[in-house]
Formats: sequence, structure tokens, C-alpha cells
Amino acid sequence: MQLDYLDYNILWIDNDLQEYIDRNQIKNLKEFLLDLGFQPNIVTLFNESELDDHLKQTKFDLIISDYNLDDTTGDIIIEHIRNQNILTEILFYSAKTDFKSITTVMDRLKFVDRISFHYGRDTLMDRIEKLIELTLDKLLELNATRGLITAATGELDVVIEELTLYLIQNKLNKSKKDLDAIIENYTSDFLDKSSERFRQKHEEIGFENIFSFIEANRKWRIFRDLMEEYRKKDSNGVILNFLEINKSYFEHVIDIRNKFAHAKAEKVEGKLILKGQYGKEDFQFDSESCIEIRKNLIRHKKNFDLLIDYFKIK
Repeated sequence: MQLDYLDYNILWIDNDLQEYIDRNQIKNLKEFLLDLGFQPNIVTLFNESELDDHLKQTKFDLIISDYNLDDTTGDIIIEHIRNQNILTEILFYSAKTDFKSITTVMDRLKFVDRISFHYGRDTLMDRIEKLIELTLDKLLELNATRGLITAATGELDVVIEELTLYLIQNKLNKSKKDLDAIIENYTSDFLDKSSERFRQKHEEIGFENIFSFIEANRKWRIFRDLMEEYRKKDSNGVILNFLEINKSYFEHVIDIRNKFAHAKAEKVEGKLILKGQYGKEDFQFDSESCIEIRKNLIRHKKNFDLLIDYFKIK
């Protein structure tokens, strides 16, 4: 399962990247992105001959390239990237060569858009972090964050559907009578209107097709009930840990999505926030709370990934 909305992808090209790894600078960069509420994916490319394969596989948010490469120079790499109509932000640097004094390099790159230059090793990581913040400016705007989080929670909803059907079909071997009972419980307890129509639809199209029409909150509760039932058969630590983390799923995911759907942007004391009312509850979100929301989404995504790996679902 990939929540691409929460990923930040970096391609770093340098034959001497091991030095940055040994100094924990790659690790620190990952922690910097995690602190912003994004899942870091840093592809370290030691050999520039593998560049095209990575460009085909991943859409990068930032590309970093050293100037002094073994078989070529970074400016030629940058020109090659742009010739493929890839407009990703690029940071071009050198710890040894003041490439800005090389006329041929600057002539080749002076018309290239979205490229930054940096000279020197000591301040490189600070420059990378500032460039990441720059590339995230639009994404971190609260209105954009609302769409990002809504999309991510929608993907998690689909994962719950898939895991529920997997449990029913492969782990708990539920009969039609069992599935009828789940629908009966849902319609009698949660549907004030059209309960009979929903039951009839279930008879017509079956549980696999009707389940996606159930509200996210009820769908999650059905899934949790099935997981609790499965826990009695398999009390492995993975299952127990999943259920413990998943307890907060409504608070961290479903409730947040519902509130974001009813939020509007306002300026309060010169600061942009998202605020509104859901039910009888007033709420508001600022940039800091949105960071926590993204972190929680990543935490729940990883929790589902571990369960999918445990069940060996492809």
C-alpha cells in the first residue's frame, strides 16, 4: 500500500555518498522530513549509469547532484534530466570545485528552470533542508493540506475494505448466514431510513460489493470486530500490536476527515487556520496540528502495512 500523498521522494546522485551516510546526514534528512509529517524516500545513487531506471520508476520531488562524478559532470546529468522533460527541482553542488567560475557550465545551465547552485560541504545539509521547505510551501498551505489528507484517508478506507474481505474469505471462512448477520446488525443499528432497501441490495449484489457503500466509521468497526474475532484464533504479537495502534484510527483518521470536509480557511490574528463545526463540536487546525495529522496518518499506514505483510497479502 502506498500513500503517495504523504511521500517526499529525493534522488541524490554522488559517487561519494557513503561519506554522507557515514556522517548520518541521510538519516538526519529523513528525520527532518518525518518532523514535517512526510514519509521520506531517499534514493542514493552511487553510479550515474543507473539514473534513467530510477527516473522511470519514481516521480521525485527533489533531485540533488554533485558536480564531480566519476564518468561525467553534474551539469551534463542535469541537462540529460531536463531533456527528458522532467521539471523536478534540482540542487547542483560541489564540495571541491567552484563550478560557478566555469563558463561552459553556467552557459549550459543558465536557461534551466528550477535549479539551485551550492558550493561547499559544511552548509550543504542546511541548504537542502531550506530547499525542501521551499518545495513544500504550496503543499503545506492549509487548503492544500485538506485535500492531501482527504485523499490519504480515502486510500486507507480502501485498505480496510480489502482487509475485511480477506478476513472473511481466507481467515474466518464466514458463511452467507454470517454475512447476512453483519448486514442485519448494520442496518438495524445504524440505518434510520432505507434499511430494507439496503438489505435487498445486499441480496442482489453480495457482501463484497455492498461493503464499500457502508460509512467509513461503521466499516472500520466491522473490520475491528472481525480482527478481534481473529485474535482469538491467533494472538501473535503482530495482531495484538496492530489492534492496539488501530484503536485510535477513528480519532486520527475518520474524525479528522469528517472535520476537514466541514472546514474553511480563515485568518485569526493574522494567522491562517482551518476552522468549522462538526456536529456540536467546534474545531480548528493550524499548520502545526496538520503536521501531527500527517504523522498519525503515516503511523496508521505503517500499521496496516505490517498487517498486510503478516498475512502475506500481495
